[in-house]
Amino acid sequence: MKAWLGLLWKFTHRVAKECIVWATAGFFGFCLSALPAYSQPSDIVMRMAANETHARAEQGLFSYSSAERSTRTDGHLWDENVVEINDGVFRRLIAIDGRPLTPAESNAEEDRILNLVTHPEDFRRLNESRRDDEAHAIQLLQLLPKAFLISPTGEEDGCARFAFRPDPAFHPSSYEERVIHAMEGTVSVKEPEYRLCKLQATITQPVEFGYGFLGRLNSGGHFSLQRSSIDATNWKTIRISVHFDGKILFLKSLSQNLETTRTQIRLLPRQLTLTQAAQLSLP
Repeated sequence: MKAWLGLLWKFTHRVAKECIVWATAGFFGFCLSALPAYSQPSDIVMRMAANETHARAEQGLFSYSSAERSTRTDGHLWDENVVEINDGVFRRLIAIDGRPLTPAESNAEEDRILNLVTHPEDFRRLNESRRDDEAHAIQLLQLLPKAFLISPTGEEDGCARFAFRPDPAFHPSSYEERVIHAMEGTVSVKEPEYRLCKLQATITQPVEFGYGFLGRLNSGGHFSLQRSSIDATNWKTIRISVHFDGKILFLKSLSQNLETTRTQIRLLPRQLTLTQAAQLSLP
């Protein structure tokens, strides 16, 4: 991680010399697009990873419709109206497996929402413990330039596509890096914005921890994430797929099975309250 921070510092120092430094920090990540185009795959991916890291730190809040099948939904397809606020992600269940909620299910959902609005500390606690697969994707993006061998493979939906495979010269320094370094796949970058279009990764060899006593991930597990532009500066993940076969005791935040699609995405004001989120989530 220190090596990555060193690279990022040199990179951002160059940026500061070549573009206007705005008082608002949120403009910093997008200031990178003022630099000349890079030709080396690793440079293009590194620039995209820096943009995505800064964009995540300064990202806006959104509302959207979500269709999810996961461990959280007990394998059922849940349609939910979702509203993001500063304290977390508010969800209202609308339908299960394509059918509207029954009166009993609807009453139970209203009771759950009323409890969250009445006890905001429970809402914050729920979001602190919720899995964040996009955070794992950002970690993978940050490792790509230094831990993987990258080569161009053409274009996909208007985005430059690159294949990546583990660099044998890289030595993981954490459990998370060991998992990531066992993956190979493709990453697509939108130029000249240098934003992430799509990330696909597959575990190509088993990963064991503590000789298998602490955990194991079997080969064949895969992860994919697709993003799309919402306006001139904001991008949002529209599809996530996570399927891992195994168990890791110390990575409780890593989802094992998840399929989710987001539609009707809208940018929101930053100062929404929990009560306002509940109102906005109504059908």
